[in-house]
Amino acid sequence: MPRPTTNPKILLTTAYRHSKNDYYDAIGANFVRTPRFAIPRTVASGLRFIKQNVPDIEIMEYPLWHEFTAKLAEGWDVVGFSFFQHDIGEVLEMAAEARRQGVKEIWAGGYGALDSIAEEFADRVFYGYSEEQLLAELFGRKLDRLRHPPLVWPLNINLPPAIPYKKLGIVNTQRGCPYRCTFCQTPVHAPHPSRIPLESIEEIIRYYRSVGINEVWIIDETFYTFPSHSKAVIDMLARYDMHWKPMTRADLCLEHLDSWVDRGMVMVSVGVESVNNEILAKIGKRTNIELMQEFRRRTIEKKVFVLAYYMLGYEENTYESILRDIEVIRKNLWFDLFQLTVMTPYPRTPLWYDLESRYGIFERDYHKFDARHLVWNHPNISPRQMDKLLRMAMAHLNIPMRNYIKGLIGLGQRRIHQKGFGFLWDDVARPFLHSLRYNERKQVSLPRLEKKP
Repeated sequence: MPRPTTNPKILLTTAYRHSKNDYYDAIGANFVRTPRFAIPRTVASGLRFIKQNVPDIEIMEYPLWHEFTAKLAEGWDVVGFSFFQHDIGEVLEMAAEARRQGVKEIWAGGYGALDSIAEEFADRVFYGYSEEQLLAELFGRKLDRLRHPPLVWPLNINLPPAIPYKKLGIVNTQRGCPYRCTFCQTPVHAPHPSRIPLESIEEIIRYYRSVGINEVWIIDETFYTFPSHSKAVIDMLARYDMHWKPMTRADLCLEHLDSWVDRGMVMVSVGVESVNNEILAKIGKRTNIELMQEFRRRTIEKKVFVLAYYMLGYEENTYESILRDIEVIRKNLWFDLFQLTVMTPYPRTPLWYDLESRYGIFERDYHKFDARHLVWNHPNISPRQMDKLLRMAMAHLNIPMRNYIKGLIGLGQRRIHQKGFGFLWDDVARPFLHSLRYNERKQVSLPRLEKKP
Protein backbone atom coordinates (compact mmCIF):
# COMPACT_ATOMS: atom_id res chain seq x y z
CA MET A 1 0.00 0.00 0.00
CA PRO A 2 1.49 3.43 -0.90
CA ARG A 3 2.28 5.84 1.88
CA PRO A 4 -0.66 8.18 2.67
CA THR A 5 1.36 11.39 2.08
CA THR A 6 4.98 12.31 1.50
CA ASN A 7 5.24 13.15 5.20
CA PRO A 8 2.58 11.01 6.83
CA LYS A 9 1.30 12.02 10.23
CA ILE A 10 0.80 8.75 12.10
CA LEU A 11 -0.54 8.06 15.58
CA LEU A 12 -0.31 4.58 17.11
CA THR A 13 -2.20 3.81 20.28
CA THR A 14 -3.45 1.04 22.54
CA ALA A 15 -6.99 0.47 23.80
CA TYR A 16 -8.25 3.23 26.07
CA ARG A 17 -8.60 3.02 29.85
CA HIS A 18 -12.03 3.35 31.45
CA SER A 19 -10.66 5.04 34.57
CA LYS A 20 -7.44 6.44 36.00
CA ASN A 21 -6.19 3.15 37.48
CA ASP A 22 -7.63 0.84 34.84
CA TYR A 23 -4.37 -0.97 34.00
CA TYR A 24 -4.16 -4.72 33.46
CA ASP A 25 -2.37 -6.44 36.33
CA ALA A 26 -1.24 -9.92 35.36
CA ILE A 27 0.14 -10.63 38.84
CA GLY A 28 -2.46 -9.12 41.15
CA ALA A 29 -5.27 -10.68 39.10
CA ASN A 30 -4.24 -14.08 40.49
CA PHE A 31 -5.04 -13.26 44.12
CA VAL A 32 -8.28 -13.01 46.00
CA ARG A 33 -6.56 -11.85 49.18
CA THR A 34 -4.38 -8.95 50.27
CA PRO A 35 -1.69 -7.86 50.85
CA ARG A 36 -0.43 -8.80 47.42
CA PHE A 37 2.08 -7.66 44.83
CA ALA A 38 0.81 -5.90 41.72
CA ILE A 39 2.51 -5.13 38.40
CA PRO A 40 0.10 -2.89 36.46
CA ARG A 41 0.82 -2.75 32.71
CA THR A 42 1.27 1.01 32.31
CA VAL A 43 3.46 1.02 29.17
CA ALA A 44 3.04 -0.74 25.81
CA SER A 45 6.15 -2.70 24.85
CA GLY A 46 5.31 -3.01 21.16
CA LEU A 47 4.64 0.70 20.71
CA ARG A 48 7.77 1.65 22.63
CA PHE A 49 9.86 -0.47 20.26
CA ILE A 50 8.28 1.25 17.27
CA LYS A 51 8.80 4.73 18.71
CA GLN A 52 12.45 4.01 19.55
CA ASN A 53 13.17 2.79 16.03
CA VAL A 54 10.72 4.93 14.00
CA PRO A 55 10.78 8.25 15.89
CA ASP A 56 8.66 10.04 13.25
CA ILE A 57 5.61 8.11 14.51
CA GLU A 58 3.76 9.32 17.61
CA ILE A 59 2.38 6.90 20.20
CA MET A 60 -0.18 6.94 23.02
CA GLU A 61 -0.23 4.28 25.74
CA TYR A 62 -3.50 3.39 27.45
CA PRO A 63 -5.08 6.85 27.15
CA LEU A 64 -8.31 7.82 28.83
CA TRP A 65 -11.16 8.35 26.37
CA HIS A 66 -11.06 12.14 26.58
CA GLU A 67 -7.29 12.10 26.04
CA PHE A 68 -7.72 10.00 22.91
CA THR A 69 -10.47 12.15 21.41
CA ALA A 70 -8.50 15.31 22.12
CA LYS A 71 -5.47 13.81 20.38
CA LEU A 72 -7.58 12.93 17.33
CA ALA A 73 -8.52 16.59 16.99
CA GLU A 74 -4.88 17.38 16.09
CA GLY A 75 -5.47 15.72 12.70
CA TRP A 76 -3.81 12.50 11.51
CA ASP A 77 -3.29 10.74 8.21
CA VAL A 78 -3.24 7.35 9.96
CA VAL A 79 -4.35 6.07 13.34
CA GLY A 80 -3.16 2.57 14.22
CA PHE A 81 -4.04 0.28 17.12
CA SER A 82 -1.84 -2.25 18.91
CA PHE A 83 -4.03 -4.51 21.03
CA PHE A 84 -4.87 -7.91 22.50
CA GLN A 85 -8.03 -9.79 21.71
CA HIS A 86 -9.70 -8.77 24.97
CA ASP A 87 -9.19 -5.11 23.90
CA ILE A 88 -11.18 -5.41 20.66
CA GLY A 89 -14.38 -3.88 22.05
CA GLU A 90 -12.56 -0.68 23.04
CA VAL A 91 -10.56 -0.59 19.80
CA LEU A 92 -13.74 -0.79 17.71
CA GLU A 93 -15.09 2.25 19.56
CA MET A 94 -11.83 4.13 19.03
CA ALA A 95 -11.67 3.27 15.32
CA ALA A 96 -15.23 4.50 14.84
CA GLU A 97 -14.40 7.76 16.58
CA ALA A 98 -11.28 8.20 14.45
CA ARG A 99 -13.34 7.74 11.30
CA ARG A 100 -15.90 10.26 12.62
CA GLN A 101 -13.13 12.81 13.13
CA GLY A 102 -11.93 12.40 9.56
CA VAL A 103 -9.03 9.92 9.82
CA LYS A 104 -8.79 8.27 6.41
CA GLU A 105 -6.68 5.22 7.23
CA ILE A 106 -6.91 2.81 10.17
CA TRP A 107 -4.24 0.23 11.02
CA ALA A 108 -4.33 -2.83 13.30
CA GLY A 109 -1.45 -4.74 14.85
CA GLY A 110 -0.40 -6.83 17.82
CA TYR A 111 -1.74 -10.20 18.92
CA GLY A 112 -5.33 -8.96 18.70
CA ALA A 113 -4.89 -8.30 14.99
CA LEU A 114 -4.76 -12.05 14.43
CA ASP A 115 -8.54 -12.03 14.92
CA SER A 116 -10.39 -11.89 11.59
CA ILE A 117 -12.33 -8.82 12.73
CA ALA A 118 -9.17 -6.74 12.28
CA GLU A 119 -9.54 -7.05 8.51
CA GLU A 120 -13.10 -5.73 8.80
CA PHE A 121 -12.42 -2.45 10.62
CA ALA A 122 -8.82 -1.72 9.55
CA ASP A 123 -7.50 -0.65 6.15
CA ARG A 124 -4.22 -2.39 6.87
CA VAL A 125 -3.28 -5.21 9.24
CA PHE A 126 0.28 -5.78 10.43
CA TYR A 127 1.39 -9.23 11.54
CA GLY A 128 4.47 -9.61 13.72
CA TYR A 129 7.04 -6.90 14.40
CA SER A 130 6.97 -4.01 11.97
CA GLU A 131 9.69 -1.45 12.78
CA GLU A 132 11.84 -2.20 9.76
CA GLN A 133 8.84 -2.36 7.40
CA LEU A 134 7.40 0.96 8.62
CA LEU A 135 10.70 2.78 8.44
CA ALA A 136 11.35 1.63 4.88
CA GLU A 137 7.83 2.03 3.44
CA LEU A 138 6.83 5.30 5.04
CA PHE A 139 10.06 7.21 5.44
CA GLY A 140 12.44 5.59 2.96
CA ARG A 141 15.06 4.75 5.55
CA LYS A 142 16.80 1.52 6.51
CA LEU A 143 16.98 0.21 10.06
CA ASP A 144 20.66 -0.16 10.88
CA ARG A 145 19.95 -2.18 14.02
CA LEU A 146 16.93 -2.77 16.21
CA ARG A 147 17.21 -0.59 19.31
CA HIS A 148 15.69 -1.51 22.66
CA PRO A 149 13.52 1.19 24.27
CA PRO A 150 13.21 1.93 27.99
CA LEU A 151 10.44 -0.32 29.36
CA VAL A 152 9.76 0.02 33.06
CA TRP A 153 6.99 -1.64 35.02
CA PRO A 154 6.01 -0.62 38.56
CA LEU A 155 5.99 -3.25 41.28
CA ASN A 156 3.52 -2.21 43.96
CA ILE A 157 2.27 -3.68 47.22
CA ASN A 158 -1.51 -3.63 47.36
CA LEU A 159 -2.71 -3.55 50.95
CA PRO A 160 -4.96 -1.75 49.74
CA PRO A 161 -4.13 1.04 48.96
CA ALA A 162 -1.38 0.43 46.40
CA ILE A 163 2.04 1.37 47.77
CA PRO A 164 4.98 1.77 45.35
CA TYR A 165 7.79 -0.67 46.08
CA LYS A 166 10.21 -0.61 43.14
CA LYS A 167 10.51 -0.22 39.38
CA LEU A 168 11.49 -3.17 37.22
CA GLY A 169 13.47 -2.74 34.03
CA ILE A 170 12.07 -4.89 31.22
CA VAL A 171 14.45 -6.53 28.75
CA ASN A 172 13.82 -8.47 25.56
CA THR A 173 16.91 -10.37 24.45
CA GLN A 174 15.11 -12.07 21.55
CA ARG A 175 11.78 -12.22 19.78
CA GLY A 176 9.66 -15.18 18.78
CA CYS A 177 9.78 -18.76 20.02
CA PRO A 178 10.88 -22.02 18.33
CA TYR A 179 8.53 -24.17 20.40
CA ARG A 180 5.04 -24.96 19.19
CA CYS A 181 2.73 -25.13 22.19
CA THR A 182 -0.73 -25.56 20.69
CA PHE A 183 -2.35 -22.76 22.73
CA CYS A 184 0.26 -20.06 22.06
CA GLN A 185 -0.02 -17.27 19.48
CA THR A 186 3.66 -16.40 19.47
CA PRO A 187 4.58 -18.95 16.75
CA VAL A 188 1.91 -17.27 14.60
CA HIS A 189 2.84 -13.70 15.52
CA ALA A 190 6.61 -14.22 15.23
CA PRO A 191 7.37 -17.66 13.75
CA HIS A 192 11.08 -17.03 13.21
CA PRO A 193 12.97 -16.30 16.46
CA SER A 194 15.55 -13.53 16.22
CA ARG A 195 18.10 -11.96 18.54
CA ILE A 196 18.02 -8.38 19.83
CA PRO A 197 21.51 -6.95 19.10
CA LEU A 198 23.82 -7.13 22.11
CA GLU A 199 24.77 -3.48 21.64
CA SER A 200 21.11 -2.53 22.00
CA ILE A 201 20.73 -4.69 25.10
CA GLU A 202 23.76 -3.04 26.69
CA GLU A 203 22.29 0.39 25.92
CA ILE A 204 19.14 -0.40 27.85
CA ILE A 205 20.89 -2.09 30.78
CA ARG A 206 23.22 0.85 31.12
CA TYR A 207 20.23 3.20 31.02
CA TYR A 208 18.45 1.27 33.78
CA ARG A 209 21.55 1.40 35.94
CA SER A 210 21.94 5.14 35.32
CA VAL A 211 18.42 5.90 36.62
CA GLY A 212 18.68 3.68 39.69
CA ILE A 213 17.06 0.42 38.52
CA ASN A 214 18.97 -2.68 39.66
CA GLU A 215 16.51 -5.44 38.74
CA VAL A 216 15.39 -6.55 35.29
CA TRP A 217 12.74 -8.95 34.06
CA ILE A 218 13.68 -10.77 30.86
CA ILE A 219 10.33 -11.30 29.16
CA ASP A 220 11.46 -13.44 26.22
CA GLU A 221 9.00 -16.22 25.48
CA THR A 222 11.85 -18.67 26.14
CA PHE A 223 15.11 -17.18 27.38
CA TYR A 224 18.19 -19.14 26.27
CA THR A 225 16.77 -20.12 22.89
CA PHE A 226 20.08 -18.77 21.51
CA PRO A 227 22.66 -20.10 24.04
CA SER A 228 25.75 -18.10 23.05
CA HIS A 229 23.75 -14.87 22.72
CA SER A 230 21.99 -15.47 26.04
CA LYS A 231 25.28 -16.24 27.78
CA ALA A 232 26.66 -12.91 26.56
CA VAL A 233 23.58 -11.19 28.03
CA ILE A 234 24.08 -12.97 31.37
CA ASP A 235 27.71 -11.86 31.45
CA MET A 236 26.56 -8.31 30.73
CA LEU A 237 24.02 -8.38 33.55
CA ALA A 238 26.68 -9.63 35.95
CA ARG A 239 29.07 -6.90 34.81
CA TYR A 240 26.47 -4.24 35.58
CA ASP A 241 25.62 -5.97 38.91
CA MET A 242 21.97 -6.48 37.99
CA HIS A 243 19.50 -8.85 39.60
CA TRP A 244 17.50 -10.56 36.87
CA LYS A 245 14.39 -12.70 36.32
CA PRO A 246 14.03 -14.68 33.09
CA MET A 247 10.97 -16.28 31.52
CA THR A 248 12.11 -19.67 30.24
CA ARG A 249 11.52 -23.41 30.32
CA ALA A 250 12.04 -25.47 33.46
CA ASP A 251 14.39 -27.91 31.71
CA LEU A 252 16.61 -25.09 30.43
CA CYS A 253 16.71 -23.42 33.83
CA LEU A 254 17.46 -26.69 35.59
CA GLU A 255 20.38 -27.35 33.26
CA HIS A 256 21.95 -23.94 33.96
CA LEU A 257 20.60 -23.20 37.44
CA ASP A 258 23.90 -23.01 39.32
CA SER A 259 25.63 -20.71 36.84
CA TRP A 260 22.58 -18.47 36.45
CA VAL A 261 22.22 -18.02 40.21
CA ASP A 262 25.93 -17.27 40.51
CA ARG A 263 25.50 -14.56 37.84
CA GLY A 264 22.61 -12.77 39.54
CA MET A 265 19.36 -14.62 38.79
CA VAL A 266 16.93 -14.14 41.69
CA MET A 267 13.63 -15.32 40.20
CA VAL A 268 12.45 -17.37 37.24
CA SER A 269 9.11 -17.72 35.45
CA VAL A 270 8.24 -21.10 33.90
CA GLY A 271 5.22 -22.78 32.39
CA VAL A 272 3.97 -25.72 34.44
CA GLU A 273 0.58 -25.76 32.65
CA SER A 274 -0.57 -29.16 33.96
CA VAL A 275 0.28 -31.96 36.41
CA ASN A 276 -0.88 -34.59 33.92
CA ASN A 277 1.90 -36.00 31.71
CA GLU A 278 -0.54 -37.02 28.97
CA ILE A 279 -1.91 -33.48 28.73
CA LEU A 280 1.59 -32.01 28.71
CA ALA A 281 2.54 -34.23 25.78
CA LYS A 282 -0.66 -33.34 23.92
CA ILE A 283 -0.13 -29.57 24.13
CA GLY A 284 3.51 -29.88 23.02
CA LYS A 285 5.00 -28.70 26.33
CA ARG A 286 7.98 -31.10 26.26
CA THR A 287 8.15 -31.50 30.01
CA ASN A 288 6.68 -33.79 32.68
CA ILE A 289 5.68 -33.75 36.31
CA GLU A 290 8.84 -35.57 37.44
CA LEU A 291 11.05 -32.90 35.92
CA MET A 292 8.97 -30.17 37.54
CA GLN A 293 9.34 -31.81 40.94
CA GLU A 294 13.12 -31.87 40.54
CA PHE A 295 13.04 -28.27 39.34
CA ARG A 296 11.09 -27.23 42.43
CA ARG A 297 13.47 -29.08 44.74
CA ARG A 298 16.51 -27.43 43.19
CA THR A 299 15.07 -23.90 43.14
CA ILE A 300 14.20 -24.18 46.84
CA GLU A 301 17.73 -25.35 47.50
CA LYS A 302 19.17 -22.36 45.59
CA LYS A 303 16.63 -19.93 47.14
CA VAL A 304 15.23 -18.85 43.78
CA PHE A 305 11.73 -17.32 43.72
CA VAL A 306 9.56 -19.13 41.14
CA LEU A 307 6.55 -17.81 39.23
CA ALA A 308 4.68 -20.75 37.69
CA TYR A 309 2.14 -20.48 34.89
CA TYR A 310 -0.68 -22.99 35.25
CA MET A 311 -3.72 -23.60 33.04
CA LEU A 312 -7.17 -24.93 33.95
CA GLY A 313 -9.79 -26.40 31.64
CA TYR A 314 -8.20 -28.88 29.30
CA GLU A 315 -10.59 -30.99 27.27
CA GLU A 316 -9.91 -34.00 29.52
CA ASN A 317 -10.59 -32.06 32.74
CA THR A 318 -13.67 -32.43 34.89
CA TYR A 319 -14.68 -30.34 37.87
CA GLU A 320 -13.44 -33.08 40.19
CA SER A 321 -10.16 -33.68 38.35
CA ILE A 322 -9.21 -30.01 38.63
CA LEU A 323 -9.84 -30.13 42.38
CA ARG A 324 -7.57 -33.18 42.57
CA ASP A 325 -4.88 -31.43 40.52
CA ILE A 326 -4.94 -28.43 42.85
CA GLU A 327 -4.31 -30.79 45.75
CA VAL A 328 -1.41 -32.42 43.87
CA ILE A 329 0.15 -28.99 43.41
CA ARG A 330 -0.33 -28.13 47.08
CA LYS A 331 1.49 -31.29 48.12
CA ASN A 332 4.20 -31.55 45.47
CA LEU A 333 4.65 -28.34 43.46
CA TRP A 334 3.77 -25.39 45.64
CA PHE A 335 5.71 -22.61 43.91
CA ASP A 336 6.08 -19.09 45.28
CA LEU A 337 3.52 -17.59 42.94
CA PHE A 338 1.07 -18.98 40.37
CA GLN A 339 -0.29 -17.18 37.35
CA LEU A 340 -3.51 -19.07 36.79
CA THR A 341 -5.34 -19.07 33.48
CA VAL A 342 -8.28 -20.80 31.84
CA MET A 343 -7.47 -22.58 28.58
CA THR A 344 -8.50 -20.10 25.93
CA PRO A 345 -8.39 -20.69 22.16
CA TYR A 346 -6.83 -17.72 20.40
CA PRO A 347 -7.16 -17.04 16.66
CA ARG A 348 -4.90 -18.95 14.25
CA THR A 349 -3.47 -21.29 16.90
CA PRO A 350 -3.84 -25.07 16.55
CA LEU A 351 -6.00 -24.99 19.67
CA TRP A 352 -8.39 -22.46 18.04
CA TYR A 353 -8.97 -24.59 14.97
CA ASP A 354 -9.29 -27.80 16.97
CA LEU A 355 -11.80 -26.56 19.56
CA GLU A 356 -13.79 -24.54 17.06
CA SER A 357 -14.26 -27.56 14.80
CA ARG A 358 -15.08 -30.09 17.53
CA TYR A 359 -16.88 -28.11 20.24
CA GLY A 360 -17.49 -24.58 19.04
CA ILE A 361 -16.46 -21.23 20.54
CA PHE A 362 -19.63 -19.65 21.92
CA GLU A 363 -18.41 -16.43 23.53
CA ARG A 364 -18.87 -13.19 21.59
CA ASP A 365 -17.83 -10.80 24.37
CA TYR A 366 -14.21 -10.00 23.54
CA HIS A 367 -13.52 -8.89 27.11
CA LYS A 368 -13.74 -12.53 28.18
CA PHE A 369 -10.83 -13.58 25.95
CA ASP A 370 -8.43 -12.63 28.74
CA ALA A 371 -7.56 -16.21 29.79
CA ARG A 372 -9.82 -15.85 32.83
CA HIS A 373 -13.08 -17.19 31.37
CA LEU A 374 -14.33 -20.31 29.61
CA VAL A 375 -15.23 -19.21 26.07
CA TRP A 376 -15.72 -22.57 24.31
CA ASN A 377 -18.17 -25.43 24.83
CA HIS A 378 -16.26 -27.59 27.28
CA PRO A 379 -17.58 -31.18 27.36
CA ASN A 380 -17.43 -31.51 31.16
CA ILE A 381 -17.37 -28.06 32.78
CA SER A 382 -19.77 -25.11 32.55
CA PRO A 383 -18.61 -21.46 32.46
CA ARG A 384 -20.02 -20.92 35.95
CA GLN A 385 -18.16 -23.95 37.29
CA MET A 386 -14.95 -22.73 35.66
CA ASP A 387 -15.29 -19.34 37.31
CA LYS A 388 -15.64 -21.08 40.66
CA LEU A 389 -12.67 -23.38 40.01
CA LEU A 390 -10.45 -20.44 39.08
CA ARG A 391 -11.35 -18.59 42.28
CA MET A 392 -10.74 -21.75 44.33
CA ALA A 393 -7.34 -22.29 42.69
CA MET A 394 -6.38 -18.70 43.46
CA ALA A 395 -7.52 -19.03 47.05
CA HIS A 396 -5.71 -22.34 47.64
CA LEU A 397 -2.47 -21.75 45.70
CA ASN A 398 -1.85 -18.01 46.07
CA ILE A 399 -1.91 -17.26 49.78
CA PRO A 400 0.00 -13.96 50.08
CA MET A 401 1.65 -14.39 53.46
CA ARG A 402 2.49 -18.05 52.86
CA ASN A 403 3.76 -17.67 49.30
CA TYR A 404 5.56 -14.38 49.64
CA ILE A 405 7.12 -14.86 53.04
CA LYS A 406 8.82 -18.14 52.18
CA GLY A 407 10.15 -16.87 48.85
CA LEU A 408 11.21 -13.47 50.20
CA ILE A 409 12.96 -15.00 53.20
CA GLY A 410 14.97 -17.14 50.80
CA LEU A 411 15.92 -14.11 48.73
CA GLY A 412 16.81 -12.17 51.87
CA GLN A 413 19.11 -14.96 53.07
CA ARG A 414 20.91 -14.93 49.74
CA ARG A 415 21.29 -11.16 49.77
CA ILE A 416 22.61 -11.12 53.36
CA HIS A 417 25.17 -13.74 52.38
CA GLN A 418 26.21 -11.66 49.35
CA LYS A 419 26.04 -8.12 50.77
CA GLY A 420 25.56 -8.33 54.50
CA PHE A 421 22.87 -6.07 55.88
CA GLY A 422 23.74 -3.54 53.19
CA PHE A 423 21.06 -5.30 51.16
CA LEU A 424 18.46 -3.39 53.23
CA TRP A 425 19.60 -0.21 51.48
CA ASP A 426 20.41 -1.68 48.07
CA ASP A 427 17.32 -3.86 47.69
CA VAL A 428 14.67 -2.31 49.96
CA ALA A 429 15.13 1.37 50.80
CA ARG A 430 16.77 2.63 47.59
CA PRO A 431 14.31 0.90 45.21
CA PHE A 432 11.41 2.35 47.22
CA LEU A 433 12.79 5.88 47.10
CA HIS A 434 13.54 5.51 43.40
CA SER A 435 9.99 4.29 42.69
CA LEU A 436 8.57 7.49 44.16
CA ARG A 437 10.37 9.75 41.70
CA TYR A 438 10.61 7.72 38.47
CA ASN A 439 7.65 8.09 36.08
CA GLU A 440 7.67 5.08 33.76
CA ARG A 441 4.86 6.56 31.65
CA LYS A 442 7.11 9.36 30.43
CA GLN A 443 8.49 8.49 27.00
CA VAL A 444 12.29 8.57 26.94
CA SER A 445 14.52 8.85 23.88
CA LEU A 446 17.43 6.53 24.57
CA PRO A 447 20.87 7.82 23.50
CA ARG A 448 23.09 5.51 21.51
CA LEU A 449 25.82 3.60 23.27
CA GLU A 450 29.18 5.16 22.59
CA LYS A 451 31.38 2.78 20.65
CA LYS A 452 34.43 1.53 22.48
CA PRO A 453 37.73 2.61 20.94
